[in-house]
Amino acid sequence: MPQHQRKYPYAVRRVAAHFIPVAHLQRAPYSSPVERLTVMTADEVSIAATLLGGGRERLVIIGHGFGATQQASSIVWLAEALAGQYDVLTFDWRGYGGSSGLASLGGTEALDLTAVLVAARARGYKRIAMVGESMGGLITLATLGAAAAAPDFPMPDAIATVSAPADYAYTAGPRPHLVRYVAAGSWMRPLAPLLGFRLGEVQLPRPLDVVERISVPLLLVHGDHDGTVPVRNAYLLSERQPAAHLRIYPGVDHAIVAMRDRSPQVFLNDLHELLGRM
Repeated sequence: MPQHQRKYPYAVRRVAAHFIPVAHLQRAPYSSPVERLTVMTADEVSIAATLLGGGRERLVIIGHGFGATQQASSIVWLAEALAGQYDVLTFDWRGYGGSSGLASLGGTEALDLTAVLVAARARGYKRIAMVGESMGGLITLATLGAAAAAPDFPMPDAIATVSAPADYAYTAGPRPHLVRYVAAGSWMRPLAPLLGFRLGEVQLPRPLDVVERISVPLLLVHGDHDGTVPVRNAYLLSERQPAAHLRIYPGVDHAIVAMRDRSPQVFLNDLHELLGRM
């Protein structure tokens, strides 16, 4: 156990993580033992993952958003909230947290998601759901939409996205503009760690082009006060894939942290309803 974990009790570390305003600096602890895993991708990037529980037939995988890690307090909150009924796996996208490699902001991360799904099936899980937050939702929709017709792809049995962009072009605020207009320059790469990741060649997928191919149960969660990924994105995705279940939360801003702070029980109820269908 690291020295700082021996020195400070669990409650202090959990509260401290909650109040650190920068997600990638949060190191929220779990309240019970977890299993640390490493998953290798097809291009030999090591993906750091954390498994809560063990032995259940159903697994929920959570992919964090831009500038965060699997130890962000909101990700840990969601993982623990779901862990009573399901096994839960969180992980860091390439270039983030404990994973190796360089972030592409959506392109090569498809290999990360594929590797995590393959590893989950190899562990014997009969039913798997994927929950993607913001950038993680974009990667999830783009990857699974593109792979939907592949016969051997380990498609999850249900998908939920939280504040997912339909296209980076429809995002707003400083961070998405940074992704679209600044990150593509190689001069930006040495500065990327200040935002919580290591940056490689930028590849920006467009979920709007492939979301209609997703046939498993799909839940699109969005806040109507989202200033980072405006709610228009959710409506566009829903129009392209009418079978998706669209949930718009009034007065809620961006990502899981906003769901937790403003509508936690409604959010969890919606997830449980989706997970009950797989």
